[in-house]
Amino acid sequence: MSSAPPPTRGPAPWPWLVGLVLLGLSLSPMLRPLGYDSFPFSSFPMFAHGRKDAVTTVHRAVAVLPDGTHVALPPRALGSDEVLQADVTLRHAIRRGKKASAALCKAVARRVAADPAHAEAVAVELLTERHDALAYFAGDLTPLAPPKRQARCKLPR
Repeated sequence: MSSAPPPTRGPAPWPWLVGLVLLGLSLSPMLRPLGYDSFPFSSFPMFAHGRKDAVTTVHRAVAVLPDGTHVALPPRALGSDEVLQADVTLRHAIRRGKKASAALCKAVARRVAADPAHAEAVAVELLTERHDALAYFAGDLTPLAPPKRQARCKLPR
């Protein structure tokens, strides 16, 4: 005697239920007040609200050539291969004042003097510039005002 195949049931409802719950959670930030932010479902208020302007402050370490030309230094000149770590090192030194900026400048100058890629450099400067971020990323690299020199030191030879 042959047995009949078992009756087929429809697809299991739990994948649909899980999908609907996840969709609801993903859309839930739209139902919260503007500016509300919570992990893990963020409304990303830093991107959702207009800024009064797009001006940003940028700190840079540059090598100075004999003709006065500035050449941007790589993160390793500030003691790290990581861009963000080098930026924090530079920002903290500038924030702590002239003494800390001068100390960092001297350390950078020693590294630059030892780097054959910067053999022509005669000095190092730590600069602060203000840029219109939108214009900068559209290709206009000109600062809004002349850069403010935080420190300058000659290369040890």
